Amino acid sequence: MPLPSKYRWIMVGNLVIRNDKRAGPEAPLFTLNEVIDAAKKRIQDNDQYREYGNNTRIMCCSKIDDKDDYHRFLIDVGDKNTSGVSFINFETRKSRDIEKKDSEGGHYSAHVIVKKNNDAVGSHLILIEKVPGIYFSSLKDHLGWICRDDRFEKSYKDEDGKDKKNHPVFEIDGYQSNTIREALKTGQLQDVEFIKHEESFGDGLDEDPILKEVVHNAKLEVKQKVTEDQAKNFFKKTLDKFNGFKENNQDAHMFVRIKTKSGQIKRTEVDPDSDSILEQAFIQNELVSDFEKPLPQRYDGFREDMIEKMIAITNSQSS
Repeated sequence: MPLPSKYRWIMVGNLVIRNDKRAGPEAPLFTLNEVIDAAKKRIQDNDQYREYGNNTRIMCCSKIDDKDDYHRFLIDVGDKNTSGVSFINFETRKSRDIEKKDSEGGHYSAHVIVKKNNDAVGSHLILIEKVPGIYFSSLKDHLGWICRDDRFEKSYKDEDGKDKKNHPVFEIDGYQSNTIREALKTGQLQDVEFIKHEESFGDGLDEDPILKEVVHNAKLEVKQKVTEDQAKNFFKKTLDKFNGFKENNQDAHMFVRIKTKSGQIKRTEVDPDSDSILEQAFIQNELVSDFEKPLPQRYDGFREDMIEKMIAITNSQSS
């Protein structure tokens, strides 16, 4: 997937470091500084590469340092499931193809910054440059992998006096931005989607059933600008349709999509039992642009202009 050279989307979220739920209350907690030290040790030992996806993908934290009140990372990902690259000359109209070897994969890089100090509930503000393969869940998995090593574990004794080992668990949740009500003031309501999952036992034996997940979905398309009153009436009728779709299935979900003035499609899951869908929020994504030099697909080092723009987003959070 080719990346634009003039802009990037930045995902804004909260990073929480906690203990495994199976760990007892005596288990020591991990700090962000200890996670940073573990990542630096991986780089020092040339042990920073994690293979996953049946060895078709690879991720690493290639660079770490500080910038003002933030730790900053350069995260790289490689993906064998990408094709070669094709270009067309706008003057001659001739095409040029660059083939990919079997041992190669697409290489992407992303800047990540994490605020050093945590907030009142213990979470750290985190911003991630959005590129293929690097997002909240993949970064969360990578942080877990970095610390899932005997070198970085903590020893403690449980309430029975038994020796135990502990590693940190990471959670990254999207930072909520404007509400659906606010987004509709300048955006267009695109559609509402219903999704539910069920289990089918197929033809398996009763004592050893063959489970198969079945996904049902339905979509109501709008694709136009609506007033607040129109939106209220629409969602009221939509909830009736959703309840019929759910049919006592608790694993049913409802999603709303809105196209913003800048052309971005925002999608968020909504709570159908809430008093007002319009007051529910989207996960925040911010656009950064106006770079003097084109943005590459991967970086050899930190782009200070990108870091500055990401920090400016965090400043707007507290203003």
